Amino acid sequence: MRSLSLAEIEPLLDGHIDLKRRAGALQPMRLPVAEQGFYDPFNRWVASTAAGVRLRLRTDSQSLKVTATQRLLLPNTTPETRGAWDLYVDGALQARSLGAGGALMTADGGLTGDEAFAIAFDGLPAGDKLIELWLPQAATVGLTGLDLDDGAAVAPAPDTRPRILFHGSSITHCMEAEGASNGWTAVAARLAGVSHTNLGWAGSCMLSGLAARIIRDQPADAIVLKLGINVHPGGQLAARTFLDSAHAMVSIIREKHPTTPLVIASPIFSPPREDTAEAGGVSLRGMRTILADMVATRQAAGDPAIRYLDGLSLFGAADAHLLPDDLHPNTEGYRLMGQRFHDLMLTGPDALVAA
Repeated sequence: MRSLSLAEIEPLLDGHIDLKRRAGALQPMRLPVAEQGFYDPFNRWVASTAAGVRLRLRTDSQSLKVTATQRLLLPNTTPETRGAWDLYVDGALQARSLGAGGALMTADGGLTGDEAFAIAFDGLPAGDKLIELWLPQAATVGLTGLDLDDGAAVAPAPDTRPRILFHGSSITHCMEAEGASNGWTAVAARLAGVSHTNLGWAGSCMLSGLAARIIRDQPADAIVLKLGINVHPGGQLAARTFLDSAHAMVSIIREKHPTTPLVIASPIFSPPREDTAEAGGVSLRGMRTILADMVATRQAAGDPAIRYLDGLSLFGAADAHLLPDDLHPNTEGYRLMGQRFHDLMLTGPDALVAA
């Protein structure tokens, strides 16, 4: 086998914000490593998972093996299986595997098992090909090795397609989906033939300045902010502060993306939260009105590149049977959201980006 060093693996990674370099391991992160201490422990953890992160390379190898350390969060509200690594060859799904080993994490942070993990794919097509291996979206992964056939050629495959950056809650993180590439953001990007970065942070999309700074500083040909659901519990933002926080987030992003197409997407359907506001906060129906008005105000102030997307057009009351916990879509629901986002935002003369 030909074993790549960590220095050779690093340029093969895509979809991350930063890299944490440990002794003998390379961990992709979805927040700046130097600023980890700025975030609460839960936000740190979800931003350390590998949602949307993939290895991209060109090679003639007919086998591929990855070794790593892995901590996978167990599902607690759905029978669907988490933790798959998805392998694409020349844009088509070749294989999906759970690999062997790795620790399992419970919702309270407890761990069982050994973190040592390995996954191998054999029988790949002969000749030069584009390999894209998606890391699991509900796991933290520290890459320790990548092995190919003896004598195999290998080169980085930078993704030069237009890039959409998505930020949102667990409903953008898509931990519940079976298969690392089955989140709605990935489905939409794949249908449109574009690239994407998934900055979905489960339970942690708080309309924060820290998140806005990350987005502001990332390359993006379009940006999608799916806002609201994470500030509903406990009424974390009242109507005035919700509006102010949304405006502030957009203003920070516009410092370096003044004309980048920007979509403000409101919450999808969630039966218990539609008309219920907790502790002086805002119901989902109220959030949709506030966000639509905010976008209209900014358009009137001279920002023609911002647009509003009603979350109900992605997932509405008729889709409630695809919400096992009345909050998170299942795999079929996420796939439906991705198809609808593609049809609404990535096709026709008003498409956010052109592939």
